[in-house]
Amino acid sequence: MSLLHERLAAFLAAHNTMTLATVGPDGAPQAAAVFYAADEDLNLYFLSSPSSRHSQNLALRPRVAATIQADGQAWQSIQGVQIEGTAHLVEGTRELAHAARVYAARFEFLRGLMEGGGEGPAALRGPLASSRFYVLRPSWVRLIDNTQGFGHKEEWRKEAAGG
Repeated sequence: MSLLHERLAAFLAAHNTMTLATVGPDGAPQAAAVFYAADEDLNLYFLSSPSSRHSQNLALRPRVAATIQADGQAWQSIQGVQIEGTAHLVEGTRELAHAARVYAARFEFLRGLMEGGGEGPAALRGPLASSRFYVLRPSWVRLIDNTQGFGHKEEWRKEAAGG
C-alpha cells in the first residue's frame, strides 16, 4: 500500500459524509449528501432508497463525482478529496455481506438494526429496511491538503494503484 493510499484511507476514516454528484435522464446535475464507509480498497459504501433521485440517476448513468471535506476550515488548513468513479447498487451475497460489514463497523448506532437484532434508533427501522447498499468505486481521487502548503494536491488513480 502506498503512502498516498494510506493518507487517503486515513482521511476517509476521519469523515463520514460525502456529497455525491449524479446526472439525471435529462442531463441535469444533482448532488446529495450521503453517509459512507470506506473499505481497504477505498470503495465507498452508502445506503440509499432505490426511489431517491440520485439512486434512480445511478441506474441510468453510473459515472459519478463526489467530494468529502470538513466544514468550517480556515484556508490554511483546508483538507478534502475530490473523487471520480462509478457507483452502483450492491448485488450478490459476497459483496452485500462485505458492504454490511464495512458499514456496520463504521456506524455502530446502526449495527443492531443491520444485524437483525432490532437494537438501534427506532426512527431508522423503516428507512433502513427500505434502503439498499450502493458502492462508489473510485477511478481517480485528488487529495487537497493546504496544511502541506497552499494548493497542495496529490492524485491517486486506480490503474496506478494496481487495480
